[in-house]
Formats: sequence, C-alpha cells, structure tokens
Amino acid sequence: MDAALPDPLEGLCVMVVDDHHSTRRLVADVLRAGGVDRVVTAESGSEALGMMAGTRPDVIITDWLMPVMDGLAFTRAVRHAAITEDPRIPDPRLPIIMLTTERTRRDVEIARAAGADAFLVKPFTPARVLERVATVRQREIDFVISTGYVGPDRRQNRDDDMGYAGPLRRRGDGTHQVDIAARALLCAQIIDEMATFQRLIEGRGGLDHMLRQMACRVMHALRQRASEAGDRVLTRAAASLARYVSAVGGAGKADPEVVQIHLDTLRSLAGLAVGDLKGSAHVTRQLDRAVSLRIESHLSGLTLDYGPVTAPGKRLAVLDI
Repeated sequence: MDAALPDPLEGLCVMVVDDHHSTRRLVADVLRAGGVDRVVTAESGSEALGMMAGTRPDVIITDWLMPVMDGLAFTRAVRHAAITEDPRIPDPRLPIIMLTTERTRRDVEIARAAGADAFLVKPFTPARVLERVATVRQREIDFVISTGYVGPDRRQNRDDDMGYAGPLRRRGDGTHQVDIAARALLCAQIIDEMATFQRLIEGRGGLDHMLRQMACRVMHALRQRASEAGDRVLTRAAASLARYVSAVGGAGKADPEVVQIHLDTLRSLAGLAVGDLKGSAHVTRQLDRAVSLRIESHLSGLTLDYGPVTAPGKRLAVLDI
C-alpha cells in the first residue's frame, strides 16, 4: 500500500500581515482550524520585517492596503534581500500571498511585478485560504533574480484564482445527471470543509457575525460546485441558507443556530450514498421545515421550541416539530 501523501500544511509557520485586527484574527483562526502548526501576526509590513528573523515563516499572507508599509512595499523589501543581504529576512524566496479586495488584471500584474506568488481575494472562504497556502508551498517555480525583477518566475506563475477549477460542464449538458466521480470528490471536500469550519467556530467561541457571513460564502461556493456535479439535493441544501438570510434581512440578523443547522445538514448529506434517496429526502425535508418555521417565527415575532432531531445515522440541530 502506498504511503499517505504528506499534509502540505503540517509543520508550517504562516505569517499574517494586516492592519485590521478583525481580518488578521480571522485569517489566523482559519489557518489554525485548518491544521497550520504555527501562526504569527503583524500589523504592518515594517513590523513584519522586524519579526521575520525570529519567527522564520514558511509562507506570508499580507494585505495590500496598509499604512506605514503596504503589502507591495513589504513584498519588494523581502524580495530585494535576494540582491542585497538583509539580516531581518532569512529567506527572500519564501512564498508571499497578496490579500486584497482588488482583482483586476492590472492588479494581478502589479502584485506579480512586486514579487507576489498568488492572490487571496476578500471576502474569502476557509477552503480558499487553505488551498492558497497549500498551493504556493507545493508548486515548484523558478526564482528569478535580475536588475528589473526579483521573485517567482512569472512565466510559470499563472495564478488560477481568475477562473473556476471545478468540473466543467457545457451549457447543453444535462444537469440532472449526477457525475458520480465529481460528487464523490465534492462530498469528501464538504466533510473536510465542514470539519474545518466547525473547528473555526469552536476556536472563536461561536458563530459571530463574521463567521455567519463566511458561512454564506461557503454555502454559495458549495452550491456552485454541487450544481456542476449535477447533484440537485446538495445544490438545494446549499442554497437554503441564502433563502433564509434573505428572508430575515441579512447575515447579521441570522440566528446562529439556523446557520449551524445548514452546516450540519451539508455534512450529513455528504455522508450519504448517492443512491440513498430515502435518507437524503428525510434530511432535506427536515432542513426545509426548520428553515420555513424559523422564517415564519422571525416574521411573526413568535418564539418556537427548538431541539435536536436525529437524521438517519446523523444528528442535526434542527427544530423539534
């Protein structure tokens, strides 16, 4: 039997550089929940430069727009140490991920010219953060040192966040046909992502406002991937959270318990066999009834009695109805 592939996140130290405390903490919490061994943080590029020799990070995630020293200037300073030795920077070649809300083609070229390896676009999902870190650690790209540019070879560094990386389907393809292989892969990813998200919830002490917003993004991404795989049940379940959030007036007004119900439901559905129509129908009915009653409760101001319900082989925190 072949040995298991090593976890690309195992043993890593990741440095997160961002002047906004809430974003810095959220990225760090996602990394820890995803299995990164050590996370260090800095409020600016200049502070990060002063910490690098002592912390020796393996990967850096830096915000683009920051006072004192922004992400571009920080990235250039790290890369310049490959030309002029800087005792503060032990490894000028380490991967750097640029965190930003900007993602035009011009933005990508500017970040690459500064020496960034990849983009992480806000708002993000936990899966996207962890995928970005794993990707820059695993891929092998030449490092260029010249008078006009220092950084990863831009001819090889084709950042893939501009497109979709899931299974492809033509417009004319029948979406009612489930792609068994794609669904199996998706279900494995869902189980892993839901486990990571649950650790994130526990690490932050509950589903705060930022995590409720993130849960909406996670469900939106899962809905797209489930649709591509042709799985109507997973697509419908992932779309349910958006329906609820829209009805109650936004993620800020969403009941954390209802958000948790959706996370539990996706994990339960992903654990069922593709042919288990009875089990999937039972789980989705429970979800639909729970969400509909919560929406009615919100609109009418009623207080309902909530409690756990046991689904086939799983436990869902849904309404006691």
